[in-house]
Amino acid sequence: MKLKLIAPAFFLVALSGCASYKPVPEGYTGPVATVSDSGFAEDSRKAQLFVIDGVDGNRIANSFGASAGASYGRGFALTTSIVERQVPAKPMKVALRASHTTAAPIHAIASQMAGTFFSVEGVVDFTPQPNGKYVVKGELKKESSSVWIEDAETQLPVTEKVVKK
Repeated sequence: MKLKLIAPAFFLVALSGCASYKPVPEGYTGPVATVSDSGFAEDSRKAQLFVIDGVDGNRIANSFGASAGASYGRGFALTTSIVERQVPAKPMKVALRASHTTAAPIHAIASQMAGTFFSVEGVVDFTPQPNGKYVVKGELKKESSSVWIEDAETQLPVTEKVVKK
């Protein structure tokens, strides 16, 4: 009987540890900007994603997690899900990540072994403007991979590029 009560309680505590940091805290009334992850499918089983992975040292929800959730239980079929979120319009450090993603871990391992799975990540300074709209962009190539944030309207970079050669 005790085990039946302990197991659900343990499960709830474990799930609460998965909760994501929210860049705009409850009750925040200051100016905000919108930042969207981006990406595209290479085929029905593999995609490239460019995301904000964290803000000021705190991990946040992004398109890797959303795509994994959307693809759960579908075998090798990948459904990409692009995340958009608001952030305070103030200077911050953001963790950026660009990587291939697959629905099945074995496919990712096979792609890595074949030399067709690339990734890059790093932290950059970012100062969004009030009501600004931004997109995380990048390139995944064998020669060099990179990720950055650009202004959605002008399509000009607003952060340094994180580069891996």
